[in-house]
Amino acid sequence: MMTIHTQLLSFTTTDDETLHGLLFTPADKLSDLALLFVHGVAMNFYLPPLAVFGQAIAERGYHGFVINTRGHDWINRAGNLTVFGGATYETLEDSALDLDGGLECLNRQGYKRFILIGHSLGCIKSLMYQGSRRRRDVVGIVSCSCPKQFYSARAMEQPEFKQLMAQAEEMVAQGKGEEILWAPASGAMGMFCARTYVNKYGKHENNDVRPHAGRLGCPHLAIAGGAEHPFFPEYAKELAEASGATGTYRIVPGSNHFYDKHEPEVIEIITQWLEQFKT
Repeated sequence: MMTIHTQLLSFTTTDDETLHGLLFTPADKLSDLALLFVHGVAMNFYLPPLAVFGQAIAERGYHGFVINTRGHDWINRAGNLTVFGGATYETLEDSALDLDGGLECLNRQGYKRFILIGHSLGCIKSLMYQGSRRRRDVVGIVSCSCPKQFYSARAMEQPEFKQLMAQAEEMVAQGKGEEILWAPASGAMGMFCARTYVNKYGKHENNDVRPHAGRLGCPHLAIAGGAEHPFFPEYAKELAEASGATGTYRIVPGSNHFYDKHEPEVIEIITQWLEQFKT
């Protein structure tokens, strides 16, 4: 097994959010390619599965940066440490600034090519980012368990969803967008301010990332667990198809949303796919 170095780095976004991450680098192995790992809702850089993936893939010779976005954890201290942040308050537009910051941090470390590897909401963020930015230095995207979190899909999955969204929309209309409501997220109850709930799941359906998958301009690997809700494998297939000839998908039999006890299979899938980027 290859020896790796682990470095805690911080970076600041253009709107002055300071974020952190772990850079895993194989010892004595230089590369111009770095993987940027983007966590899901209310997760962070040191929780599985991405922290596990980042370290294990580095042991196979790849450089990886597992970062926090400003949506890490449900509540955190943000900005100048006098306001609240976290998944409760972030918007999808915010995440583009977070990924800009993470990629710029890697650029300062000397990396020139990047692959975004998202899990859950991190897939939405990564696909929206590259589908909009179309950066030439982003050479690949990996989506691990991308959720169908747009309005029409949520309405089919969650019986109470339309009522919750109507409540959130009314709160925003009354100037109460920063007030909290509780709603299902990632299999458990989540805490959202009304403004964020409308932004992430509203009727606009801007976060249906199938159109973004068609605009990536780079190879795309979509992965899902076979034991997840059926919409995860379905969406992985749809996203790969939307990506065209460079899109592919893999289903991990028996795996849940966090790939518990199936991490080696996912690591093998990703590292085999990464072979195409070796120079």
